Amino acid sequence: MHSTRPFILVFALLLDAAASIAVAEPPAPNYGECRIDSIFPAGGQVGQTVTVEFLGNNGGLAGAKDIVVDGAPGIAVRDVTNVQAHVVRATFVIAADAVPGRRCVRVLNERSGLTNMLYFTVGRLAERNETEPNSETASAEAVDLPVIVNGRLDPAADVDFFRFSLRSGQHIVAMVAAHAIDSHGQGRDFGFVDADLQVLDAQGKVVAEAQDTLGLDPLVEFTALADGVYFARVQHVAFRGYPQAVYRLTLGDVPIPAAIFPPGGRRGTTVDVELSGPNIPVGTRQKVVVPADDPFAFQHVSFDGPTAGDHELIFLRGDLPEQIEAEPNDDQPRANGVTIPITVNGRFDRPGDVDWYRINLKQGDAVFIETTAQRFLRSPVDTLVEVFDAQGKKVVENDDGFATDYMFYFDFLAFDSQLTFSAPATGEYFVKVSEQSGTSGPRTVYRLTVRPTEPDFVLEQFPDNVPIWGPGTTAALHVKVQWLYGAFTGDVELSVEGLPPGWTGSRAVSLGSQGDRAGNSWYNYYGRSVFLTITAPPDAIVGTHVPFRVVGRAEHSGRKIERMAKTMSLYYSSDIGFFRLTPTSRVVVTKPQGPWLSNPPAMVTSKPGGTVQIPVRVHELGAETQLGLVLNLANMGVGVGPQAPKIVPIQDGIATLPFTLPDHLPPGDLTITVARTWRSDIRVGMPGPCTPVFTLRVEPK
Repeated sequence: MHSTRPFILVFALLLDAAASIAVAEPPAPNYGECRIDSIFPAGGQVGQTVTVEFLGNNGGLAGAKDIVVDGAPGIAVRDVTNVQAHVVRATFVIAADAVPGRRCVRVLNERSGLTNMLYFTVGRLAERNETEPNSETASAEAVDLPVIVNGRLDPAADVDFFRFSLRSGQHIVAMVAAHAIDSHGQGRDFGFVDADLQVLDAQGKVVAEAQDTLGLDPLVEFTALADGVYFARVQHVAFRGYPQAVYRLTLGDVPIPAAIFPPGGRRGTTVDVELSGPNIPVGTRQKVVVPADDPFAFQHVSFDGPTAGDHELIFLRGDLPEQIEAEPNDDQPRANGVTIPITVNGRFDRPGDVDWYRINLKQGDAVFIETTAQRFLRSPVDTLVEVFDAQGKKVVENDDGFATDYMFYFDFLAFDSQLTFSAPATGEYFVKVSEQSGTSGPRTVYRLTVRPTEPDFVLEQFPDNVPIWGPGTTAALHVKVQWLYGAFTGDVELSVEGLPPGWTGSRAVSLGSQGDRAGNSWYNYYGRSVFLTITAPPDAIVGTHVPFRVVGRAEHSGRKIERMAKTMSLYYSSDIGFFRLTPTSRVVVTKPQGPWLSNPPAMVTSKPGGTVQIPVRVHELGAETQLGLVLNLANMGVGVGPQAPKIVPIQDGIATLPFTLPDHLPPGDLTITVARTWRSDIRVGMPGPCTPVFTLRVEPK
């Protein structure tokens, strides 16, 4: 793949310089400034009132106005105040009838509009916040069981001790939830909070301990051998610590769901699932209702009981028929028959367990096969998928089929499998799924999907919280189109939909590789990644936020395809961007950021190598007679501009930006926008203020 990294660095420096020369107003903040890194406490009990602190970065929370809560009702927000420009406090009044479970929360503020989302969990058990100092047994904090303690490991090498009394033979569970609620650091501390948990007796002897039991979270079960005092000891692995290292410690004779089976179900159905884990009776089953019309990828399931803790498990939503593997299916003769398309829910019940499935294909039939285990489900398995013919000859296999993308919304590089297979002859074929790490048991679940390779696509939208810098102005969002199976060559029409009256969403086209573009590899960069824009009403009030959605439509051989974009919230930044999928996209009017742009031409036309002049109207320029502008054209990497920013003169309120088309641009209509400021890396630079999108028509050479 073409490397954009050196160009990105130079481009970012040039743009920063251009912006500082042209205008005195502070530029729109970077995405990294507009985030919340932690919430403390990360949960509260039903019927209680909780003071919650939101920790952000670099002043990005300045001018906090409200807290936006997505999810089940039951939380009223009061008394939102800025403690510092990066710290916000608010009061959460949790109703007595609030539905237990997690909510997505964001800070609404003047500086950046809406932040990314983090989780706040409503639980049934009594809760308290840790009190420092509690770094040794002598200063351990006394707690009554059952309880959830909200703590954080800060500073580095911080250790938290909690003291409780047990009777001989009393059985308890101790569990730290940090990874489960997405606790993480930033900068040099980026990454997930990885906790170590120990239970000690009165003499300080370790009687139980755990680290990575559920993902990176530790869980121990312990039965007291004598009456007396015991201690729970929590620390970060390798004695790290930082303010964002927030956790929830559950202590007591509490049911904790550690596994769910099946781990997913088809939309519009009710699924009978089995839950297992400490203090959950064997064979416990619950009903999970999967909404028919909710496109979000998953939902959370917890144990339904008055004494239950708040731990939840991810349950995936699917669109295909589903079935559950039937044992024994450990060899080819006993393979489960499946009818394509299908999603099979399986698990590795015992060491060495393998699962076989039988499919019927005609010569030339192409199928796509994948497993979902580590992705989303955090299942501790490394799948291997192999396909055999009826005579037992292996025809194809895949172990680890997923690469890390620059827009990544899983925890880490997953060991799930995927492959595409075309049948060389008509007959029976066998799919074997095995586990490579040696693990087994209730948590080792997977979902195996087998489907024809019909042309299809997935849309990924970033950000999910689009800021518009002042009433009447325009900002952009980025959409990436990922074609599935490589069988489609046509265009995708994209549009912003669902906005209320007065708001304006744009349309754009993602270019396929058809016609005279087929020999031009650059369509992969500029054809499958596009910008869309949203314009706020001129009378919009700062702080107003409204939902929207991005929809893509295409047609292939008479088959209409319509998909809604997955919306992504920034989680943390490293060499790649880590994101979380969120159920709702919003656009928000925030504080104006100086001059803004409008009225671009509907279309500019040129051949590669030619130069076009792009006039745009500048508003609220003040006394300035020139302005730094940049043309933005999305590509498949992280870059946004095909040329460096330019300082252009303003005449009668019009700025004209010259643009010389690179020789590599593919023929066709590309979607572009002109922006006042935009860092070259779309994971970093806020998209605006900019013009509405317009068309760059690239003519064949």
